[in-house]
Amino acid sequence: VAIAREIGVSKATVSNYRKALRKEGLIKDKRRVSTGGGDWMVSRQLFDEIPCIAKFTERLKLDQLTPTEYTNRLYDICRTTGTHPDKIIETLESAEIIFSKFTEKYKAKNPELMRDRYNRSIRKFLAHNQITLPPNSKVMPSGTDSSGEYSRVRLDDNTVENCTAFLSKNYGDEWGLLFGIHHEIFARPATMLKWTPNVEIQYDEVDGKSYEYGVCSVLEKKTKKRYDKLIFQPTVLKHVKELSQNKPIIEGTQDMISAKYAGMLREYYVEIEKMERDQVYKKGVEAWMYSNRPIYTIRHSAALMWMRRTGFNLELVAKMGWDDTKTLSKFYARTTVNNIMQAGNCYYCRPPSAETN
Repeated sequence: VAIAREIGVSKATVSNYRKALRKEGLIKDKRRVSTGGGDWMVSRQLFDEIPCIAKFTERLKLDQLTPTEYTNRLYDICRTTGTHPDKIIETLESAEIIFSKFTEKYKAKNPELMRDRYNRSIRKFLAHNQITLPPNSKVMPSGTDSSGEYSRVRLDDNTVENCTAFLSKNYGDEWGLLFGIHHEIFARPATMLKWTPNVEIQYDEVDGKSYEYGVCSVLEKKTKKRYDKLIFQPTVLKHVKELSQNKPIIEGTQDMISAKYAGMLREYYVEIEKMERDQVYKKGVEAWMYSNRPIYTIRHSAALMWMRRTGFNLELVAKMGWDDTKTLSKFYARTTVNNIMQAGNCYYCRPPSAETN
């Protein structure tokens, strides 16, 4: 930094010069032995070239995962604590000390943000380097910071349709369609933004009437599991039939699409008074979810919609997107007294016509 300031160039330029000098053998490669920072702290490219990170990246690619979802967080951890990644994988104790230091600084700067992604990244990095974590680690927990506070976050049917119209009108039909399909198939954000439509239109007869619906398949990147999905909403179904199959709905990088989509959704959430613009919310209140996880909110909302559509059948809905009913009921679609009444099955107000044992 001091050199860059002294000669009036960027830090990246200084790093590039140093890299060239190292290649020619004119200066020593201190980066490889440093445990307290180094050139990689001002150059992401140099960080990615560190052997332990390069090997980790290759493993993630082989596992068909997105490397940057993990290495971006590792880079934050290393930069924030001024620690070389080799130090993290020396022992479990050293990893815990480093991550505790990071957590302390992260909490001070971002008290309302969850650290789930950082927990997952460092755990994955340690596992890759044969470091076994205790099953109930307090320093690097495997679960989520959430305890189900957002399991009733939802948009009603009219609000969903209005959101589709809002995005189409203000940003383009493709964004409205992205949201419409997203709320039907509730894929995780990283999966949805790169998903290529593979929808098959089918028909079934119910009570003598033929109904049209869409069937598609989604491979979740996070779990590497494939789920079958349904599309019922008539307007969405109509536009789905006009889509180019096996081609992303929105073209561009995932980061670009994610940033735009999140911004558009926040605008709509402000419009319908789910949150206020520029307001900072505490974790645990619903507005925090709309403000901080605008895209993920759709998965929560859609889970409740499908619970209602299926008469609150946890087993059926879980098969469309979760490993088990416990995760679905605790974090996404907690059943309420109103839900029980809406299910329409009540032996008090509508007893069976025939006696049962």
